[in-house]
Formats: sequence, C-alpha cells, structure tokens
Amino acid sequence: MNVTRPLLNMLAVWREAVYYIFGNLRAGLHGVRVGAGARISPYAKLTGVYSIGCVTIGRDVTLGKGSYVSSGQVMAARIGAWCSIGYDVLIGPSEHDPDAVTTSPTRARALGLPLGAADRAVEPPVIEDEVWIGARVVVLRGVRIGRGAVIAAGAVVTGDVPPGEVWGGVPARFIRRRTDPANNLSPTAVET
Repeated sequence: MNVTRPLLNMLAVWREAVYYIFGNLRAGLHGVRVGAGARISPYAKLTGVYSIGCVTIGRDVTLGKGSYVSSGQVMAARIGAWCSIGYDVLIGPSEHDPDAVTTSPTRARALGLPLGAADRAVEPPVIEDEVWIGARVVVLRGVRIGRGAVIAAGAVVTGDVPPGEVWGGVPARFIRRRTDPANNLSPTAVET
C-alpha cells in the first residue's frame, strides 16, 4: 500500500489550515471582529475593517475602514470604506478563458501548464465607498461599483454600476437613483 499520497494530502490540509489561522490571527490583532468559520488570507489588506463573518477572503483583497462581509467568498476585490456586504456573496471569482488550450484547471495541470493557464487575466472588481451589496450577489471581475450604489439581493453584476444608483437582476441593470438627501447622494455630491 502506498502511503505517500494520503500523507501528502494530510500535509496539504494542515498547510492550508495554518495559512488561514495565521490570517485570522493577523486580522484579529488589527481589531477585526472575526466570525466563526472565517478563512482570511494573511496577504489580504484589512484597514480598519469592522467584521468578517463566515467568509473566505482571498490574498488579492483589500477591504476598507468600517466595512463588513457577512458570508460567502471574496476571492479578489478592492473594497472601499463603510461597505455593507450581505450573506452568501461571491466577489471576484476566477474566470475561465474560453480560448485557452483547455478550460479545465485540472487538465491544464495534467498537461504541465502553469497555474492559472485556464484562467482569463481580468482585474479584480473595484467597490467604492459606502456600497451596499445584498445577499447572494455575484460581482464578476473587471467591474466598478460606484460610491453609494446599492446592489439588490441575487443580482449578478457583469458591468460597471454608476455612483448612487440601485441595480438588480440577472444580469444586473439599473432600477433607480438613490435620492436620500441625508446621504448626500445627489448627482453632484456623489462625484466629490
């Protein structure tokens, strides 16, 4: 019986656990409220973040002051300050390249291709300050969500969302402008 494979699998599991434990400890030392089940990359940049619930935060993530993520996966993103991100979100997932030799990362590895050979090279999404993202929203790479925007629950954001607008649906589309004067989201105030 070959015991090498099970031992290598156990080592990989332990290495991943230590990686996320270190990330969670680092976040906690920076004053972030870390929820049960959180998996935070030690390379994620967390500046004054309020809390991170049961969510996986990838290495290519920047999260701003006062922001929180309830649950889901944030694989890659630049998230501004005071953002409210709901449950079961998926932000910045890797995207397969339909024109690559193979669309399967497993087959690419079997062919001896480098890691990421089946992925499209797309910049992480940018989520500006004071954005509210509802539950079960998907935000694809390469998009920008403007300051003060609201993304309705269940939406799939495939393109840019202007500041101060409410978007929803699959794919997400314009619903209305926000008009709450207490938030100073008039068209001129948003731009400043």
